[in-house]
Amino acid sequence: MNTIKIYAQKVGVAHSKPIDKVRILFFVPPNITYEDFVSPPPNISTIQKSGRLYGSLITDIPLGIISLSSYIKKHIDAEVIAVDFNVVLNKLTSFEHSSFEDFFADFISNNQELLNFNPSYIGISALFTPAYYSILDLSKLSKKFFPNAFSLVGGNFPTASYRELLKDSNNIDAICYGEGEKPFIELLTATDKNLYLSNSSSWITKDKLEHSDFSPVHNFIEDLDEIPFLDYDILDIPGYQLNPTSSRYSVKEKHNLRNVDKGFDEPEVTTGTVEKIGKSTYSMPIMTSRGCPFKCTFCASHAAHGRDMRYHSLERVMADCRKMIEKYGIDGVVIQDDHFMAGKDRPYKIVESIGQSLKLGMFFQNALAIYALDLPFLKLLKKSGIDALVLPIESGSKRVLKDLMRKPLKLEIIPKVVQNCRDAGIFTDCNIILGMPGETMQDIEDSRHFLKSIYADWFRVFVATPIPGSEMYDQCEAEELFEVTPLKANYKRAVINTGHLSPDDVQRMTYLMNIELNFVYNSNMRLGNYSIALESFMNVLNVKPDHALAHYYASLCLKEMGQPENAVFHYQQALKFIKENQFWDYFIEMFSIPIHESKLPIDISLAG
Repeated sequence: MNTIKIYAQKVGVAHSKPIDKVRILFFVPPNITYEDFVSPPPNISTIQKSGRLYGSLITDIPLGIISLSSYIKKHIDAEVIAVDFNVVLNKLTSFEHSSFEDFFADFISNNQELLNFNPSYIGISALFTPAYYSILDLSKLSKKFFPNAFSLVGGNFPTASYRELLKDSNNIDAICYGEGEKPFIELLTATDKNLYLSNSSSWITKDKLEHSDFSPVHNFIEDLDEIPFLDYDILDIPGYQLNPTSSRYSVKEKHNLRNVDKGFDEPEVTTGTVEKIGKSTYSMPIMTSRGCPFKCTFCASHAAHGRDMRYHSLERVMADCRKMIEKYGIDGVVIQDDHFMAGKDRPYKIVESIGQSLKLGMFFQNALAIYALDLPFLKLLKKSGIDALVLPIESGSKRVLKDLMRKPLKLEIIPKVVQNCRDAGIFTDCNIILGMPGETMQDIEDSRHFLKSIYADWFRVFVATPIPGSEMYDQCEAEELFEVTPLKANYKRAVINTGHLSPDDVQRMTYLMNIELNFVYNSNMRLGNYSIALESFMNVLNVKPDHALAHYYASLCLKEMGQPENAVFHYQQALKFIKENQFWDYFIEMFSIPIHESKLPIDISLAG
């Protein structure tokens, strides 16, 4: 079996009431189900190990556990180890296990350092539904290998699904409700741990669920500056740079030159290879605030962080960024706030400070409220080095936005924002959601028509996913809309009947819109920006090398750019994958794509 180094850090801190040193082991389960990992469906990204394709794992740094670790070490003498199985699985060169439980057991039993650590507390942290069964497996194995340790679970998903998890497991001692810094330190410093768990409203146990009047309560830190610099050192930091999906979002220096007539270097593409274009940066995630006041029906962030906004000070944000530069050599940050645009002047000050004072690149992973993206702010973003934005459009249907999503966004402002981004030289990457409860085929047709008209650079078309804790999830349960267990839900797999569309209908239309908006009606190809279009297609091929249509449209771009040999190579790759997989036939016929040899768009003789 492949081995991996366990990262641990020992910190001793004086405490008013000294207690014995505690040993805490954090597990982060895979963010994908075992089935999707070993047998990935055709519409998800893949990675290759020993010639076999596996479902792709997103290795985002888990801010929750490193915030917990830093806060705990501020108050007590603690030793902490973290194992993120997303990183572990990414590092493996092969995988031969019949289940994730079998893999977890093998991993623990073969790591003597982990066994010798003998933790007194085990914390399993998860964000999303696909981790459900891995949480159960890890809690079971925690009791097997470390029977004297408290087995604790937390994170966004367990906060909303505590009833189901405690019903299905006898191995979880307690689930933390919402943010865990204060509840965890209260548990660690309590004289009688079990009595504290019984009385605390922020910890949920099986016994408490037997009382119908029990209602868990958040226990938040109001001043986020109380949390020390996050404990990144408990993580295998180099392992997070192996994220196979990191190239999905085009944040490239080349977009600085959009709409400039000269000095625009064409990307280099080597015949016979697929490679990422543009300079990569070393970025790490930060959150400058917690909370979100909006009430979008599909979102559940309020379940963990509440609706009231809480902030780090500007001084603290700057101090953290400087430390990350000095300690880890970063040249960029990924800002993961749920609502970064809160406050009149704060967003401007943070962007200017990070981008212009510290010269760090920035990427907003959770998108920015479109209503706040006026031209002055976009110009500031550009001046501060931001070359791409994720726009949370979510739908091109007025009815879906207003009535089904309750998203505070007017459709008529979107074209202007997209055009302003294009004029400013900012790449627009738009999030779209299909399949909300109540959504009809006419809604989807309205959305398709509108989205083709706005000339955004790229679209991420996702399946509407009922996240536990969201109003959408509660509606799906109440109206019995689930046709597939919600435990299989992810942003690529439909699980509900909208009342008008089956899960299969939604799944089909999601991928059809992806092909239509990003390939057939690609905005940059229509505008003659072939180099930028090519970069997007190559990003697709980085995570899905067998994407026949990405090869085909890359070949058309290369032809227009005067690179016939590379154009022929990608055209031949397109033909190869079409012959190997009938999946593409439907889209080729649907959009009359002239991809077959009888309608050859490239003179194949140019290949020599």
